Amino acid sequence: MQQTLLGDAAEHARVGILVWNAELRYIAVNPEACRLIGVDRTALLGAVVGEQNQTGAAAAIESVLGQVPASGRLTTRAGLELDWMVFATTAAGLPHLLGIMWEARTPHPPETGRAAGGAALPGR
Repeated sequence: MQQTLLGDAAEHARVGILVWNAELRYIAVNPEACRLIGVDRTALLGAVVGEQNQTGAAAAIESVLGQVPASGRLTTRAGLELDWMVFATTAAGLPHLLGIMWEARTPHPPETGRAAGGAALPGR
């Protein structure tokens, strides 16, 4: 029941949710992630992370693979400004990366802590 509820909540969330595998390919995305990035789900699934709009993806991936969550802000090709965070996690017993993104609503907060792609973690 718990997994069903979490899956349904993620599918209908007003934040973009993306799951990447060890080969750094998207294996699950919700509709909001597709809307924010500006591509449909079929184009995004199986694509290499960072090929769409995500500048600084390589630095974020390196940070997260080192078990340090990464965060930052990006501007999509359509000019939409997004805030994002990426975490290491497991799914079905295998290592994965979980990305969350949302439309930026305020100026970027002052940053401190370890940087990923020039963006540091708030409060670290």
